[in-house]
Amino acid sequence: MTPKPALILILFAQLLGVGLSHAQSANVIGSWEVEIAFGNGESRSFRFEARESGKGSFLLVDPRSKVWGPARPSEAKWTQGEDGAVMFSGAVEFPLGNVGRDPGTLVLKGKFGTEGTITGAATFFPLDQDPNDPKAKPSKSGSFKAIRATGG
Repeated sequence: MTPKPALILILFAQLLGVGLSHAQSANVIGSWEVEIAFGNGESRSFRFEARESGKGSFLLVDPRSKVWGPARPSEAKWTQGEDGAVMFSGAVEFPLGNVGRDPGTLVLKGKFGTEGTITGAATFFPLDQDPNDPKAKPSKSGSFKAIRATGG
């Protein structure tokens, strides 16, 4: 290989690497519509707002929650790892019937897919359990799909 093609190849590889890492780090930030299907047949809808520095919020979108008044966002966080892996987590309260609440920590672990989607596993831990503890057992588990929100 002559020096000129080698230099071009090196520059191209560097530009491609910088472009990919920049696109991945900025890709999570924004609003996401999240649909969760738990194994017990229960489904939930959320809006996840991802902000800079791994900060964010969950907002439950559930007609049953109107009994409590307008929905309020709860603090959440997100991380992004190698190969498009993403994790969202935070405190949530699911409505139980007309007056009950099921508080806990929601953890969504997934990967970027095609057309701006994230899919993966959803787990919900009761308040008395730390999701980071390997011995913790979720009270609900299932799958989720997140789609970038339009107009949000």
